[in-house]
Amino acid sequence: MQRLSYLISFAFLLSYTSFAQVNLMSVAPAEPDNSVESEMASFKIADGYKIELFASETLGIADPCAMRWDEKGRLWVLTIPSYPQPMPGSDPNDKLVILEDKDGDGKADYSSVFAEGLNIPLGFELGHGGVYLGEQTELVFLKDTDNDGKADSRKVLLSGFGTHDSHQTINSFLWSPGGELFFSQGHSIYSRVETAWGIKKADRASIWRYRPLQNRLDGFLDGSTASVNPWGMNFGEWGEMFHKANDPELFYTVPGMVNTTHRALLPPIGELVIKGSIIEIVRTKHLPKDLWGDFVIAGYYNNKVERMRVAEDSSGYRATLLDPILTSSSRSFRPIDIKIGPDGAMYVLDWYNPIIGHYQASMRHPDRDKTHGRIWRITATGRPLLTPPVLTGQSVPTLLDHLKSKEHWVRYQVRKLLAERPFEEVSQPLTDWVAKLSPADADFEHHLLEAIHVYESHEIVNEDLLQRLAKGEEPGARGYAAHVAGRWADRLENPLAILEPLINDPVARVRLEALVAVSDVHRPEAMAVAGQILNLPTDKFIRYALEKTVYALEQEWEPALRKGMLAFKDPAHLAYIVSVIPPTWYTADMYRKLISDELSKEVKRSLLISLAKVGGPSDIEFVLKPANVADDAVLLDHLAKTEPRPVTQVSLNRLKSILEGPDNKEVAKSAVRLIRAWKLKPLAPAIQTLVSNGQKDASLRAEGLQTLAQLNGRGALPILQKLVKNPQTPRQIRLAGLQSLSMLDIGLATQATLNEIGIFGGSVAEFKEILSPVLERKGGIASLTTALATKSLSREKAGLMLEVLAVKGINAAELKTLLNKQAGVKNLVTRNYDQQYVDKLSKQVKEAGDAGKGKAIYMANPSCASCHTINGKGGNIGPNLSAIGKGLSTREIISEVLWPNQNVKEGYNRVAVETKTGELIQGIKIFENAEEIQIETTESRKPKVLSKKIIVSKTETGSLMPSGLVDNYSEEELRDLLRYLSDLGN
Repeated sequence: MQRLSYLISFAFLLSYTSFAQVNLMSVAPAEPDNSVESEMASFKIADGYKIELFASETLGIADPCAMRWDEKGRLWVLTIPSYPQPMPGSDPNDKLVILEDKDGDGKADYSSVFAEGLNIPLGFELGHGGVYLGEQTELVFLKDTDNDGKADSRKVLLSGFGTHDSHQTINSFLWSPGGELFFSQGHSIYSRVETAWGIKKADRASIWRYRPLQNRLDGFLDGSTASVNPWGMNFGEWGEMFHKANDPELFYTVPGMVNTTHRALLPPIGELVIKGSIIEIVRTKHLPKDLWGDFVIAGYYNNKVERMRVAEDSSGYRATLLDPILTSSSRSFRPIDIKIGPDGAMYVLDWYNPIIGHYQASMRHPDRDKTHGRIWRITATGRPLLTPPVLTGQSVPTLLDHLKSKEHWVRYQVRKLLAERPFEEVSQPLTDWVAKLSPADADFEHHLLEAIHVYESHEIVNEDLLQRLAKGEEPGARGYAAHVAGRWADRLENPLAILEPLINDPVARVRLEALVAVSDVHRPEAMAVAGQILNLPTDKFIRYALEKTVYALEQEWEPALRKGMLAFKDPAHLAYIVSVIPPTWYTADMYRKLISDELSKEVKRSLLISLAKVGGPSDIEFVLKPANVADDAVLLDHLAKTEPRPVTQVSLNRLKSILEGPDNKEVAKSAVRLIRAWKLKPLAPAIQTLVSNGQKDASLRAEGLQTLAQLNGRGALPILQKLVKNPQTPRQIRLAGLQSLSMLDIGLATQATLNEIGIFGGSVAEFKEILSPVLERKGGIASLTTALATKSLSREKAGLMLEVLAVKGINAAELKTLLNKQAGVKNLVTRNYDQQYVDKLSKQVKEAGDAGKGKAIYMANPSCASCHTINGKGGNIGPNLSAIGKGLSTREIISEVLWPNQNVKEGYNRVAVETKTGELIQGIKIFENAEEIQIETTESRKPKVLSKKIIVSKTETGSLMPSGLVDNYSEEELRDLLRYLSDLGN
């Protein structure tokens, strides 16, 4: 008999209820021994490395969240014991602490407090003689003016950053090579920051760029389009920008650095198995050569120091996950920052806490550790540590020479020091230093790169140096020159003269940098230059940036184009641009002049769709020419989404010929959908002929059946009932018939559904297909309930129907009561939370649970794996469960599985809408504005996008996941399943 445990539903549970939080928080039991020695014993370090303690809570660094080195070799550590919220009645007292290793033995032996009384700041960076600090709504600058080692000056630089979530406020600060301060905010944050350059807005997760000397702030990739919680950025040797999501994904950020409100999801370049944050790029001689250039990442969720290798991939990069450098069996080991130190060692900031986050566990949870925090030092065995140069108090020429260092730590510190000096002190020595550089030096162009960084950090334009880099031999030099040309675009006489050759560069990565830079040149002709990137092959990164560039420059190119003042070197360039943003004033004749077979299929398709929207009947004839539609089902599907257009008999005949032809089945199905969407009733006889033709493909006939119902209404009932009742009718057509019946007569559809269930269907997947048409229609649940009150199902089929209700997230109490009775469900779990039961079951799981059997139970139904990833395998609809056992205690897992509605994470409430056609849609709201709502359902990985115009009602309440998902599990099976989940990641 089918298990009534609802395993598919269980997979859904992990997706959409409080279990969905497992990617956003981690709650583990407190360690019995919190000593340094105990944690040290938990480590497994990769061969060739050694780990030692550098500093602990004894030096005042409990709950550390970020660290930065200064030029003196001191380590600054930000601590936030106030997180997740200050205690009522108490003032927050988070601190910025300075650690020193005065005796040089590799262990910090002295600490001092630079600033205290802070309120959960999540990021900082040193520079300009002080500290830039992100503290809740404000970006502030702290400075010690009397040299006593303590901040005595506080200046609010900007305010208006969002604070909706205390672990997603502005964070992870880092200087770019050119002296720009980057930081980010998370998914629940909405910022409105008033600046001299206007109000800067960022909704949800975003990346911020701040130019201190201009007090200029710009936001990028808002709307969580490059992770829901970016946390950690870094720059390659040639200034390539990367950022890490506080999720598995790693991103190459450059394609997204186009300043526009247009949103599109940035493709990642690789990912971890489970969540991690921060990027440190290894660039030191102390560590082994095979580690040089690799990315090390703080695996706070699964207690690891992860390692990824990044390689060029056309205009972008791809990342490969390698074996970790460090793993720990301690759930309290929480690496959240990593920095290479002045000695070349790798320093790992350890939050040390069984709980990270505040969704799952109470903000006052007693296991929140407020007293511990560590920094670990990883060194390479058998390799000498480095002695950093003395940088403080050095002359400008001496500092400039240090820019030749291979050690990134040295160059990073020197850039900061040079940025602090008045440019009058830097200018002549910098000119002399550049003049003395030898072109014979293998690193000549990289030295020029370092020189231009100094100019950037002072906001001083040096066009001669820029031109030298733009004509360099190294692709990295040319790419960065493009970046600088964009930054200086408002101060260069003709930035496009520099960028046009680079956008036609033979190296794709250079072309991408040039394209992004062109988006900063706010002149009409910039769009014509940007279009030239289509002269050479494109990839996903270039296409992403090009689309955003069209939007970024719309205010420049669109008026110029309308006035006839903008020319393109190739009509295909203009064709692409108007395919992205069709001008409102464009006429059918204009589109027809652009359309040609020389265009890419995608661009030609977009232009044909635009033509259909503005054109008349003859233009529709043109769009539907066999040459255009013969092999383009996507074109027809896009046309079906437009408003119905006037058609001639010629157009009708062309669609009819597609139905009658033997050629392309997918094109024919799309034609049927177009006929349905545009309500082309004259083609109803042709559709009926198609449906009745047993020689035609079943999927095509099924599509036709739904169109016939749309065109003929209740007049289609006879043929619908005939096909549905006949067991010889192909199953696909019967299911389409049920769908059509549910639109026309819910009573007849219900009877046909129960008849289908009685004859066919033996799995959850099959039952779901049969039941969905009625369940997703207004009045369908009530009709099923009424029918089942007088008609009993077998225990097995009643159980399958219950599983369908659960996996679809349908809370239908009366219907479930009927089905429970018919299925003989005997619930072993109390309906209300029971702590004693949790304690008892937790003990049984640990003592007698069989993870192997539990895995078999979990994997018995492929729907679980289709939703969730475990160790790199499975789907992505639900959270990644690879390390769930590290993230949640057994008690927590029990609670979430048995009483999923006890906690519903913010943003995961059930939303249900009814459309004008009577369709019922429910799921999780992904996005909503005045025009549309996007709902993610259990049926599809892509959100349903619904226009507000077709919505009759909308409710948002409770959890999408119904209760009672493990009602009929035996105690042994429940125990085994819970043991399997509890062991994941351990």
